[in-house]
Amino acid sequence: MRDVITLACSECKRRNYATTKNRRNTTEKLELKKYCKWDNKYTMHKETK
Repeated sequence: MRDVITLACSECKRRNYATTKNRRNTTEKLELKKYCKWDNKYTMHKETK
């Protein structure tokens, strides 16, 4: 039931991370604060297709 999703940086728009999410329990888009090595800081990363 868990699907693989990718997380993209909200500032540089690069897809930096891949994680899994249970779509039955979490229907909204996932947002996490992660480190972006191109921006050299912690930024919000949003779920993309």
